[in-house]
Formats: sequence, C-alpha cells, structure tokens
Amino acid sequence: MKKDIRAVFFDLDDTLCAYWDASRKGLRQAIDEADLPIETGKVLEAWREVFATFSKEIKTDAWYRHYLESGEPTRTEHIRRTLAILGIPSEEVAVKISQEYARLRDKYLVLFPEALPLLRHLKGRYGLGLITNGPADIQRQEINTLGISEYFDHIFIEGEFKIGKPHKDIFDAARNVTGNEPHQMLFVGNAFEHDVQGAKNAGWWAIWVNRGEEVDPGTEPRPDAEIVHLFEVCDWLGIEAPELEFESNTIESRARR
Repeated sequence: MKKDIRAVFFDLDDTLCAYWDASRKGLRQAIDEADLPIETGKVLEAWREVFATFSKEIKTDAWYRHYLESGEPTRTEHIRRTLAILGIPSEEVAVKISQEYARLRDKYLVLFPEALPLLRHLKGRYGLGLITNGPADIQRQEINTLGISEYFDHIFIEGEFKIGKPHKDIFDAARNVTGNEPHQMLFVGNAFEHDVQGAKNAGWWAIWVNRGEEVDPGTEPRPDAEIVHLFEVCDWLGIEAPELEFESNTIESRARR
C-alpha cells in the first residue's frame, strides 16, 4: 500500500523530550535537599515501590479527576506514602519534596537533540500534532518550557480532553480536526501500548521510538516501523532528513543510529 501521509502526530514525554531523565535527576536532588534521616537510595527504592501500585490507583475514580487537572495532588500523595512506609511520615516534608521535585524536573527537562530539527523540517510539509498523556497543568508547562507549541497545529492533552491514549476516542478526535482519513495519519511515540497500539487500533500508521530501553511485548497490533533516532521518521516518509543541530534546550542523544 502506498503511503499517503497528510499529518504526523507525536507523543511528548520520552519521544520528543527526555522526561524520565529529568524526573530521576529532579527527584534525587529534591530528596537529597530534604536531608532525611535515611539515605537517598533507600528513599528512591521506597518511591519505586509506591509507584508500582499507586500509578495504577491514579486512574481510579478516587484520583483520576484530580490528576487530570493538576499533577500536584498525586505527586504529593506519592511522596507522602513513600515517607510513611519508611517510618518518617511528615506532611510538611512531603509537600516540600513534592514542590521541589516539580521545580527541578521542569528545570532539567530538555528535548532530544534531533527533535527540534525534525519538527522544523516537517512543519509545512505535513500537518503536525501532539497527543500526550498527563495532567493538564504539567503537560502545558512542559510544552512551554520546551518552547515547541508553535510547531503544532493541534495539541491534545489527556488532562484537557479528559481521556488519554490508548483510547480510540482521542485518536479519532485528533484525526477529525485534520479532516484526514485514518490511513493518512502517522503517530510517533515511545510507549508500545499507549502510542503504537492506540494509534493502530484507530487505523493510523504508527512508528515505535525505542532507544534501546524498551522490551518488545510481541503483541498485536504491531508498529509499522521501529526506530532509535527521530530522523528515521524521514526515512520512513521517503523524504530527506534535516541536519542535526544542537541548542541549549537539547541533550546529546543516547540513540543508536
């Protein structure tokens, strides 16, 4: 089948920007600065233990409505539970760490070096869009911090749309605003279930960005391509790639070329 792509939509976190790198660095520093009576490594282990269960609980009725609007309630509750299982509960400390973590995570957030050149290269050739999961305030803040809103014709945020990937509704809404058919839509993202399978189930083409950190679950539907560097999107589209450039809000890529 000959590809007739009219619009390219991207995921944000860990597709265009190094979210988890910023998150890990910001969280560790916020915990260090809190001067807790337990070493930072043990606190991080407890945080990951809480994450394993609380990340699923966030999507329940008790939390989801609040989560969609703001990242603060669930972020602070996560820290609160972490301190509690360590035997050092403190509302004041939980709030302090939560606030500093959010500030530092945003401070350290940067684009992958190929992201901005790619967006500039595709702008005007295709309709461009963003579909990102997460709280409305946090995702808007990230977009502003990264300075990329001008490149997108359409932005869909889970917290604003009230439903996120991999639900078909958000992909259908994104396609509808472009006026295109499903086979004219391409989605590029790093999350296999949310990005790849969500897009494929909506009838889109899908490219999986796997920088070597994700394990292929081997489930259907499958991506149309797996890449390690964003410029490979151009190869798949059949167009030349841009020159790589470095700016203050990018990092050196860990991707294999």
